Amino acid sequence: MERFKILILALLFVGLYGCKKDDAEFSKLSELGAETSEYIVPAAAGEVDIHVLSNADFDITISDDASWMSTAASDLHGDADFTVHYEENLDFPRKGLVMLYAKASSRYDTIVVKQQGAKIPELLFPMLNTTVLGDGGTIISELQTNIPMEDVAIQVVYPIENTDEWVSDDFAYDAANEKLTFSVKANPHMDNLRSAQIRLSYTDGWGEQLVSTLYLLQANAQNLFGTEATYPEVRTWAGERITSDLFIQGYVVSDAGNQNVGENQQTTPTTINYEQNDRTVYIQSLDGQYGFRIETATIADNVFKRYSKVQLLLKGATIEIENNPSFYTIRDVTSAMVMSQEQGTAVNLVKKEKYISELTDNDIFTFVTLKDCELPIRKGSLTPVNEGYTTLFNAHRISKYPLLMRDIQGSSMFLLTNTRVPYRRDGSILPQGSGSVSGVIVHETFTRFEYEDASNPDDYGNIGRYQIRHLAKEDIAIASNVDNGFSALLAEYQYPNLSSGIAFPTNGDNGRLYASNNVNVTASSDYTYLGPVGKDYLGNNNQWGTGVLLNGTKQNTSSDTNKDGKGGAVSSSIAANRLWWNYEKNRGEAWIIEVSTLGVATSQLSLQFTAANWTVPGSPRYWAVEWSEHGDMDGIWAPIAKYTVPDIVNWSNTLLHQLPGFKNVNVALPLAVLSKPKVYIRLIVDKNLSSNGNTYATEMIGGNANSALGYVAIRYNK
Repeated sequence: MERFKILILALLFVGLYGCKKDDAEFSKLSELGAETSEYIVPAAAGEVDIHVLSNADFDITISDDASWMSTAASDLHGDADFTVHYEENLDFPRKGLVMLYAKASSRYDTIVVKQQGAKIPELLFPMLNTTVLGDGGTIISELQTNIPMEDVAIQVVYPIENTDEWVSDDFAYDAANEKLTFSVKANPHMDNLRSAQIRLSYTDGWGEQLVSTLYLLQANAQNLFGTEATYPEVRTWAGERITSDLFIQGYVVSDAGNQNVGENQQTTPTTINYEQNDRTVYIQSLDGQYGFRIETATIADNVFKRYSKVQLLLKGATIEIENNPSFYTIRDVTSAMVMSQEQGTAVNLVKKEKYISELTDNDIFTFVTLKDCELPIRKGSLTPVNEGYTTLFNAHRISKYPLLMRDIQGSSMFLLTNTRVPYRRDGSILPQGSGSVSGVIVHETFTRFEYEDASNPDDYGNIGRYQIRHLAKEDIAIASNVDNGFSALLAEYQYPNLSSGIAFPTNGDNGRLYASNNVNVTASSDYTYLGPVGKDYLGNNNQWGTGVLLNGTKQNTSSDTNKDGKGGAVSSSIAANRLWWNYEKNRGEAWIIEVSTLGVATSQLSLQFTAANWTVPGSPRYWAVEWSEHGDMDGIWAPIAKYTVPDIVNWSNTLLHQLPGFKNVNVALPLAVLSKPKVYIRLIVDKNLSSNGNTYATEMIGGNANSALGYVAIRYNK
């Protein structure tokens, strides 16, 4: 019996081995596949050559719904080429299938041929919203389409809580007059308004869907929509939910889907709420005097189109106010609250042109053009940060970067750019002349520049009363050449130009920059590579490097720059690794800029620089800017300004006050420093305080710490 079992097992093994052998041979004989599975061809008639990899006989068939394609090929064997002819397409895009079949192995393969069309499908409600009387009746809405209505799917969508189906299914389209008509039932409710959406959709031959939605709002049985309120009247509802039937009119000044509309809130040191930007809308009064920020209930509720004139129902929305500065947000807005939306263009907006000093709280959330501006940091991109901490590397540890800008009057503010803006680091040099910057005026905080600067932690991060958010790259309308600007450079340090531990200007030869107490200045890095950046863009491959040029070519040519795709630039900053507090003299140590101001006559003189602490913990947090004519560290210096320097971010312990980049600083210099053969400006440690690795500034400075400057310049108005 045991012998019988062994014999059976042996036979089974042989059988299985035979099956495996036959399967392998079968698989080898059944090779069949097109080298390219999809072809896109133009609307004009033509032909496409298809290459097939096979080692068997196979047939060719064209799908029945693709009579516009043909081929003379039929039975082919082995690796082969054949040609498919296609006719001119005077209609919409279409596709057809070419099918391959090997009978011996029952193997199939399919090739998709997509043909572009002479016609582009159009399906558009020019007026996205319309109001309907409570009496009901026939509704006529303009609809621009070249698609036969029998090919358009029509869906009526009601709010979830709605139980009345009040839009009739009697849609008709008059192509000659571009009018869509349908009827609605009367509203029986004496007080309540009703809303619905008419959703039209068309799927073309490529499977791509085109959708246009008409938003309906029906008056109550009294044919009332409510009362129009002025913007100041709406502000009186601050802190409350609106219970009256009020509506406002205004122009939308932002785009749904634009990645630089609003702030993406850093909810924890390693998480960001990206929805906030997508739910943010800015609407300004018809005269441009006032603005509101709107936060829609969901992303889908953001149906607002830039430049459109809207009427917005406010009943059910909540008005919130922030003080110092004062600005207002309308929350919980849904698409059903849009009474009407009429498409417009930029010319519809009142053009507001101002200098930075002329801005008021009423300008917040309105679109403003700031005059005679410049971006004074002449290196790097809109977001010169370590991309390893951004969404490009699936990290969420910085959501935006404030870039310094200033105007001809000497005022300064920050230009805000979110890390999801596509053009923020595209490899182009930032414009270096002067011109205008347009965008939405906002007030936002940034704890990676300032921290523990208020009694309430919610208010930490004050970077000025106003900032501006550009909505397109073209909003930064500044001349590219530095010669086409209102300012001139007295001294500039763009990269390490070192000799004997001292830095010398990279633009001109006016003065020098050194560390106090004869500490050597050394070369270090920063994050000013222009881009592109990311995992697919490794290396120093763009034309301009960091944007610093020598005789028209890029200065930073190091192969180690951007080697990991994170935007780092080698030998791009200067640093001093030293004990920054002098305990013997109970004062800080300093960077010292020596410069001559002879022959300079101007109304505006200023200093710009970028700074960061490489060492955590132990680097000095609080600094001051002072000047003298003697340069003696122990002499009397005149105070100018105070500032803070952030620590470079730590991946293993990322804190909200750490920055994956350098902070940019603007300091207005007193005109008393002019007409001097030699002036000393020092950046001195002001307080003996540093981080312990977890805190912002609680520990005394101890041991050597590496603090760096990425860019330094002194400029004056011509």
